[in-house]
Amino acid sequence: MTFLRDILVGCWETLLMMAPYLLLGFLVSGVLSVVLPVRWVKKHLSKPGKASVLKSALFGVPLPLCSCGVIPVAAWMRRHGASKGAVGAFLLSTPQTGVDGFLVAMALLGLGMALYNMAAAFVSGMIVGLVLNLFRDSPVIEEEVSDPETPRPAWPLRVIRHGFVTIAGDIAVPLAFGILASGVISGLVDPDQFSAYGSGLWAKLAVIAIATPLYVCDIASLPVAASMLAAGLSPGTVVVFLMAGPATNAATYLTLGKILGKKEMFTYLGCAIVLSLVMGFLLDRIAPVLPPIEAACLHGESVPLWKSLSALLLIGVLIHGKYRRSKS
Repeated sequence: MTFLRDILVGCWETLLMMAPYLLLGFLVSGVLSVVLPVRWVKKHLSKPGKASVLKSALFGVPLPLCSCGVIPVAAWMRRHGASKGAVGAFLLSTPQTGVDGFLVAMALLGLGMALYNMAAAFVSGMIVGLVLNLFRDSPVIEEEVSDPETPRPAWPLRVIRHGFVTIAGDIAVPLAFGILASGVISGLVDPDQFSAYGSGLWAKLAVIAIATPLYVCDIASLPVAASMLAAGLSPGTVVVFLMAGPATNAATYLTLGKILGKKEMFTYLGCAIVLSLVMGFLLDRIAPVLPPIEAACLHGESVPLWKSLSALLLIGVLIHGKYRRSKS
């Protein structure tokens, strides 16, 4: 019973962390469907070249979306013609940082870590995008065709319908499995125990082994990263956690397998793991010449009511979206 309770608690805590950001992702994808025409996405992101990957990474780094909030936007990009490389670059670079994540990282870990984490997100996204562009690509583009005699719904309704019904319904099942897998691990593993492994290769591998399937959004990972840094782990080991946690989790790569393919999913995962190790060892070498990297003092906080309400709302949105999509 204790084991089952820990799994249920882990799933609920995962929902609490991801729900606000995933709902934000649905909203952003709905807004993009109204603001950005399909021809813009096809023009800038559909060609399997360096330019589309660069634009996708630049577009993703500053967005305040976590590893699950980015999924609906990536699905929208793919549905409207974005190349595999552009989607992969966006998926890897976006959840690692953002305007909000940069500011929090600067407060908790210092300016040096905040700057390096943002640079690592961009570079790793670019590399993964270029690798995924090597795969054969034939995206199914959904043209937005409207009957001139039939008036289009008001834009708020189109935002809600696309983001909270179409996209939510498309990713509901793989996302549910990802939540379950992440909940099992997060309910049974304490990330603070990473400090027992030291700061060398084994520490980085241990961080990857646990953080890769674990749902840890960039904001939620920063207090854990600060505690790891305060416990004596090297900055490079901490940045491995900051990259492997937000950028690779069960929810992300299960959904990635659906929208891009299984080979692309495993390639994405392998590249993300290798790149996190490379970026970690590089930071350990150059940390002395960067601005200060130091952990701030942390204090535990209770879960606010709005996060619980967001989790319940997310469950309702996914069920409703899946039901509506199955009827269409």
